[in-house]
Amino acid sequence: MADAKRGFLQGILQGIPLVGAKKAGGEEVIPAKGPVPVHAPKAYKHETRFGWFPHRIKYRGMFDLDGFYKTMALWFKERRFELHERLYKAKPPELRVEWHAERKRTSWVKEIVEVQVHMWGEYNVETIVNGKAKKMAKVRMIITISGDLEAPYPDIFGEPRWTASNLERRLSQLFRNWIMLREWQGLYWDRLYYELYDLYGTLKEYLKFGAR
Repeated sequence: MADAKRGFLQGILQGIPLVGAKKAGGEEVIPAKGPVPVHAPKAYKHETRFGWFPHRIKYRGMFDLDGFYKTMALWFKERRFELHERLYKAKPPELRVEWHAERKRTSWVKEIVEVQVHMWGEYNVETIVNGKAKKMAKVRMIITISGDLEAPYPDIFGEPRWTASNLERRLSQLFRNWIMLREWQGLYWDRLYYELYDLYGTLKEYLKFGAR
């Protein structure tokens, strides 16, 4: 009976790809039995790889760029996200901005939201708004919103947790993909999905008629 139980657990662990196993010389170790080691593409930034399919807003028209910034910052502040501007690249008539926001839902789960804005046009157009002169942006713009979950996330010193060895990585994936699968999909992922959809609606409402 003990052999049967051990064989069942080993079967589960063997079903999880062995990533990063290397000899001292740097060569990958290929097990005699079981699956061949799988390389995780760099396109997958985080452990979960759920990846909310990016939603895009296309806009053409005139809008208040400062007001757009404030609307975005307020949305993240109200929901207690830590917001970082990772890219601001202005090369007229092109402008690119990327925001990265993080929120620690639990000691194990971190929620991640990324917003990319790419626009072309003029950014200091004089116009009259409510009887007052104001500078506006007249552009073509694409906004891309995406989100993900990271678990486990690094500690306060930036050191990864549950990734020190292949056994730890296997146990982490087992815990996430077998034991907590329903909680992942029904609690954490659904909640983040609807928040991202709310952000999508907030930005479309701010841009109004020029957005689609």
